[in-house]
Amino acid sequence: MPTSQREPAINLPPLTLALIVVNVGVFAALRLFESRVVWLANDAFGFTPARFSGDAGLGLSGIVSPLSYMFLHGDWVHLAINMVMLAAFGSGVERRFGKASMLSLYLLSGAIAAGAHYAIYADSIEPMIGASGGISGLVGCVLVAMRQGNAGSPGWLLGAAAMWAIPTVLFGILGFPGTDGSSIAWVAHLGGFFGGIALAAILLAGSQRQS
Repeated sequence: MPTSQREPAINLPPLTLALIVVNVGVFAALRLFESRVVWLANDAFGFTPARFSGDAGLGLSGIVSPLSYMFLHGDWVHLAINMVMLAAFGSGVERRFGKASMLSLYLLSGAIAAGAHYAIYADSIEPMIGASGGISGLVGCVLVAMRQGNAGSPGWLLGAAAMWAIPTVLFGILGFPGTDGSSIAWVAHLGGFFGGIALAAILLAGSQRQS
């Protein structure tokens, strides 16, 4: 008799699932401590532009902050929104390009997002936290892959980019519902998004040369 195999309850590719687990684990672990410990962690490992433009030494936490900020979140709403987005777009990129390429694109997009934030807010002393920069890069990658798969015109990609960029700017200025007026790092979102588009184009060009 043939045996039927049931689909797993969480059908996410392994790296995407691992990133979600790490983000949720970091958030939950920090909430075991008092709020001052959370503040210290965000201050040390969040991306603070003034640490790079000022005279104070960076220290190890400052050196890794262009990546470590991506694993810190302000509250459950912030975390939940980002993890849903990571599940949706990370899965597509990982299945299309593989684990190594997905992780590289995610982290590089996050670093580009931090660089864009620094370029505009070089003197800011507020730490930037959240995975949105890297996730924005995944969104850009998915759009590029969709355009290639559908043989879309450059105008299609431009329109899709505008549909992502315009709400990003509006939410950055007006704030996102449910975040208690917390500011949105919209410049970082745009930097990660367009960085992801560029990186995806490089990935696709490389895959085409190999085929």
